[in-house]
Amino acid sequence: MLKRIAFVVNSQKPLAGELADFLQGVCKEHGVDSVRSSDYPIAEGYLDAADACCVLGGDGTILSAAPESMRSGVPVFGVNQGKLGFLATYSPDTIREAFQDVLHGKFDIQKRSVLHCVTADGQHSLALNDAVIKSADGRRLIGLQVWCEDTLVTEYFSDGLIFSTPTGSTAYNLSAGGPIIMPGAEVLVMTPICPHSLSNRSLVLTRDTALTVGVMENAKAQVTLDGAQRFDGEECFPLKIYISRRELPLLLPHGYSYFSILRQKLNWGGERC
Repeated sequence: MLKRIAFVVNSQKPLAGELADFLQGVCKEHGVDSVRSSDYPIAEGYLDAADACCVLGGDGTILSAAPESMRSGVPVFGVNQGKLGFLATYSPDTIREAFQDVLHGKFDIQKRSVLHCVTADGQHSLALNDAVIKSADGRRLIGLQVWCEDTLVTEYFSDGLIFSTPTGSTAYNLSAGGPIIMPGAEVLVMTPICPHSLSNRSLVLTRDTALTVGVMENAKAQVTLDGAQRFDGEECFPLKIYISRRELPLLLPHGYSYFSILRQKLNWGGERC
């Protein structure tokens, strides 16, 4: 039995607050303590006394809670109030039915790998989905060199590069033509965005691969992590990217099927889904 749940509510999502009221009422009925926050991102230490974190919003809201979940080791689960929701595995209807099971510990935990990015000036950051490098003005091609330890991988002239985890493979990576990777696969994906050369394709690399990215021809680049946190300026490069030792504990319902989620979200099989 869980003793304390921390709620993170995206107040801009319709009915998210009303659903949070209902779930907190269920907590009270079962003698489970709860706290609630609408901060974005959540404050450091907010999850320290919690057994689980319930996020009401879309995948973007879960991404905002992910750094604190990784720091504290508290599992996070999402109720999808957004449009697509690969990370938010409960719907408003299913969480009303399944929330008592969650309170009684009837769930699974899946560890999701995250990226560790280190700038040349020593800034460290984690990304659950992806790290994206583009031209600072966003309107021109950028030249990038990618190294694997002391070996040159290749030089890219493109709109940018996406470095993705398996979790992030269904985000920007997918829209740029990259592969879908099962969440449990221990790999790192590198996908060029609209490359100048048609021979440039995605690369799937082992989790122990450490990459270094440099900017060519004095171009000005910007690094975006999970669509939010940004680094820019020459002091960021060369940028190191690799799979972190930390992982995100994601709470999933019993019987969760990744393929079912793909069929539903990507409309595989048309109406039959």
